[in-house]
Formats: sequence, C-alpha cells, structure tokens
Amino acid sequence: MGRRASDDDGRKVLVVDDDADWREFLRLCLEDLGYEAIEAANGEEALESLARQRYGVMLLDLNMPGMNGFEVLERMPRNGNTPRVVFLTGAAAQDVGSALRSGPHYYLPKGASRDQLSLLLQSLDA
Repeated sequence: MGRRASDDDGRKVLVVDDDADWREFLRLCLEDLGYEAIEAANGEEALESLARQRYGVMLLDLNMPGMNGFEVLERMPRNGNTPRVVFLTGAAAQDVGSALRSGPHYYLPKGASRDQLSLLLQSLDA
C-alpha cells in the first residue's frame, strides 16, 4: 500500500458487500474496534467512494451481482493510496487462491467473528 495521508485515513474502512445484514455487522464491529466504516452495496458505489476519499482497508465481497470484486480491483483508482484489500467470500480459501495471488490481498470468510476481524486488522497494522 502507498503512504497514507494521515493516521485517520488508516482508520477508515470501506465495506463493500451486497448483503446488507453482513455489511451492518461488519460496520458495527469496526466501529466498536475504533474504525470509521463506510458502506457500499455494490461495485459502482465502491468505486465512487474510492474516488472521493482514502481508506486504509477495503473489505471487498468477491461475488456480487453486477460488478464483482475482481472487476472492482481492476477498475480501482491507482493513485498511490490504494487501500489494503481483504476479500470477503463464503468460498473456502483454496477457492479464492487466484484472487489472493493477484496482489498483496487478504481473506476473511463470511460469517467470521468480531474477534477474527480484529485479529486480521491488527495484523494489517503491524
């Protein structure tokens, strides 16, 4: 990831998922952990949000209707402030292997607990 403009940007997380309940769960967990969470329901909303502001992390659903997570990655602004990407999916890790190999990306299974999310975010801050 490129250099962040400020520490505050590193505490901003973009949550991109078409499942409103899962997005809300993640947003509440992130806020409880001290992060600012912004939600996007689809790929278009994600790209619009990425064009407007910087994020330290993006939690990105791979399987969304319309523009999927892979397409979002391909179309993301490349401005030196690209967030670290954590893939969200119900698929097993071995099934998202090509996505994980496409860059320095991370993986969080759908249905993960608040503690699992916290550990992942701590590892990204290290």
